[in-house]
Amino acid sequence: MEKLVATEKAVEVIELLKAKHGNLVFEQSSGCCDGTVPMCFTKDGHYISSQLVLLGEIAGVPYYIDKHQSEYLKHMQVLVDVMEGQGASFSLESAEGFAFLMKSKVMK
Repeated sequence: MEKLVATEKAVEVIELLKAKHGNLVFEQSSGCCDGTVPMCFTKDGHYISSQLVLLGEIAGVPYYIDKHQSEYLKHMQVLVDVMEGQGASFSLESAEGFAFLMKSKVMK
């Protein structure tokens, strides 16, 4: 079982964002401003905090998560999904009418 996966719809939205914005990065920081959801940014010029660890990649985009969340999720699979609607205001998909979200389940 893979540690980090994405739904087909999430991959479609990621590909749309890559076509519009170029290189991307995901960050799930656990801070304020929707910190428990995946936020998508342009990679160029985006600072990756030392409090984040690379969980993996989805659709060729690096996915960083807070060290503490990573520890909490160490026995879980992380699934990135997307829904229609307003997402985190700083995340790129929000302007497209989508919101990324993270789900998890215990790995067997």
